[in-house]
Amino acid sequence: MQNRQHKPEDPYYGHLQTSLLALIEKRPGRVLEIGCGRGLALQYLKRNRAADFVVGVELVPEVAAIARKNTELDLVLAGDVEQMELDFPAGYFDLIIASHVLEHLKDPWLFTRRLVRLLKSDGQLIGALPNVRFVKVSLPLVFFGKWQYEKEGVLDRTHTKFFTQETIDDTLRTSGLTVRKIQPEFSPKARMINKITFGIFRHLLCFAYNFSAQPNADPRNVDVDAAVRVAASKAYATRGLQRNGSSTIRP
Repeated sequence: MQNRQHKPEDPYYGHLQTSLLALIEKRPGRVLEIGCGRGLALQYLKRNRAADFVVGVELVPEVAAIARKNTELDLVLAGDVEQMELDFPAGYFDLIIASHVLEHLKDPWLFTRRLVRLLKSDGQLIGALPNVRFVKVSLPLVFFGKWQYEKEGVLDRTHTKFFTQETIDDTLRTSGLTVRKIQPEFSPKARMINKITFGIFRHLLCFAYNFSAQPNADPRNVDVDAAVRVAASKAYATRGLQRNGSSTIRP
C-alpha cells in the first residue's frame, strides 16, 4: 500500500536520522536502504563514511524519481519490497538500513529474514521502529479506550504492525541475527524527563527504538524461508535493476 499521506517534497521523505547512522560500526562498502525516501542517508554515507556502492528502494515512485536525480546514488528501485525480488547475491551488502519500514509490512518477520540473506557474515543491519508503549499511545488506551490513528507517528494510518523493545528483540533474534543494540529515541522534553527520573520510565517516554544487529555466527540459528533461497539463486541483474538504462552491479 502506497503512503499517499505526504507529498514527495515533504520532510517525511527527507529526514536524516543521525542518531541511527551513529550506530554504524565500520566503513560501509556496499549499502542497501529500504525506504530510502529522497536518498539523504545514502548520500551522507557516500560523502562522510566512504561508502562504495549505495542502493535505495522506495515505495512511492514520485519520491524514487527525486532520489534518482541524485548522482551520488548508484541505484534506486521503486516498488513494494514485499512484492519485488531484491536480485542481489547472498552476502552482497555490508550494511542494510530499514528505518521505520517493518511496521508498514504485511510480514516483517519474513522480510527481515530476506534481508539477513543479503548481508555479509560480518555485515550489519540497522533500523528503527516506533514504540507502541509510548505514553501518548498507552495511557489514552488504558484510561480512555482511545486508539486514534494519525497522519504520522506511532499510530500512523499506514502502520500494520506494532512493536515494543521486547518484540523488536524477538523479531531480530528469530530472523538469525545477534542483537548488538536497541536504543531508545526521545524527544528533547522526554529526554530531560528520562534523565530526571533515572531512566525508570524510559520505555514509556521513548517514541521509537533504533536497533543494530549482525548475522549469527552459527548458521543453524538462521531461519531462511525456502522462497528466499529460490529468489536468491536467480540471476540478480535481470529484473528491476535498471537506472538510466544501466543494469550493472559493481563487484
